[in-house]
Amino acid sequence: MGERSLETRTDLPEAGRNKGFFPWCLAEWTPDEATTPTPHPGGYGPIPLGGEDGYLLTDDGGHLSGCTNDLEAVALYLARHRRNQHTARSYRKEVERFLLWLGLERDRALSEARPEDLTLYDDLLRNPKRWRHWYTDYRRPRTDPHWRPFQGLLSAGARHYALAVVNRLYNWMTEQGYLRLNPVHASAAEIESPRKPARQERYLNPQLWRNLIESIETMPVRTARQRARYERTRWVIRALYTMLARASEFADATQGSIYAVERPEGQQWWWTVRGKHRRQHDPPDHVPLPQTLIDDLTRYRSHLGLAPYPAPGESTPMIVSLYPQRDGWQPVTRRTVYRIVKDAGEHAAVQLEERGEEQRAALMRQASTHWLRHTGITHRVDAGIRFHELQRLSRLKTVEMLRTYTHSEDDRLSSLAEAFGLGDAGS
Repeated sequence: MGERSLETRTDLPEAGRNKGFFPWCLAEWTPDEATTPTPHPGGYGPIPLGGEDGYLLTDDGGHLSGCTNDLEAVALYLARHRRNQHTARSYRKEVERFLLWLGLERDRALSEARPEDLTLYDDLLRNPKRWRHWYTDYRRPRTDPHWRPFQGLLSAGARHYALAVVNRLYNWMTEQGYLRLNPVHASAAEIESPRKPARQERYLNPQLWRNLIESIETMPVRTARQRARYERTRWVIRALYTMLARASEFADATQGSIYAVERPEGQQWWWTVRGKHRRQHDPPDHVPLPQTLIDDLTRYRSHLGLAPYPAPGESTPMIVSLYPQRDGWQPVTRRTVYRIVKDAGEHAAVQLEERGEEQRAALMRQASTHWLRHTGITHRVDAGIRFHELQRLSRLKTVEMLRTYTHSEDDRLSSLAEAFGLGDAGS
């Protein structure tokens, strides 16, 4: 990266307007107020705006003729996804990473990218050791001059997603008549989707799940802060598992989205959630909740000094800071939810190591928010819940996606292998 890549700006609106900071961090360039702005990373300077003499540009700009540069066209592309916050965040992150690298490493705008640039970007995603200046070992605030776009080695799925988003961006711009060609198509970048695993392995078996639940009950509670941390951790772990909630769904939800329904057979509890595959204007999903989780909720609310049950439409976040009265009852971020789960896993792993169970402790340390969702789904599959019912509970897009959670066939294959052994030679 050149010298300007280490340049730090504080006058973001003026610098962005004149020198190429990202358009979606500027209010006047945001096509819709619902689009979440992203602060420009503090350690990086402006990038080429493009839109003047890029070899990929068409003569008239097509449907995007009103855009004066590439970044404005990118902002319009991202605005198309604003109704799905999860997708909008993911796309913005991947587009930003690519534009930073292309502008600072290759000194090119989006409409100037060559196929070899995309090939090199694929190499960046695959080989962090060759591109150390684009990676960091741990998370930093975006305003930190030492912030970097990438953290650690990317999985095959993450690499594919990063390239797929860039490819979709170029495809859209060619469809709109803004660009003549998509340089990804002429590159050597591997954009084919990796094969999905035959089975889901990122879950805790029943014994490890019990270990996690039991270890939470050993958390210290001597001080008010320790008690607050314990009550919050207890609620988060149990809720993510029982609700089969994604971290984004849980962090964005309010306790008022849980409601009671009176039925002839008794009271039922339901959760209203607009999941990953629901757009903003789609009707939400309604997910049944067991009474045991409602008991956990009333305990958490009692700790917070609230009434046992949430009122209809109550705006209290599903999870709040350790001191909500002081902090104004603000929701926590997905990163905080992730950290809560990782800390709980570490606490349980230490106890397993103390009992000499190092291998199981290593598995426990891998547990994350999505592991709890996978764990809940896997345990329900093993319990015999029918797929079409579990699809509704889990809010997966297709029933077929549940087949990776089925381990009974693996158990049968293992039994067959054990029974056959060395065949007749082993007799």
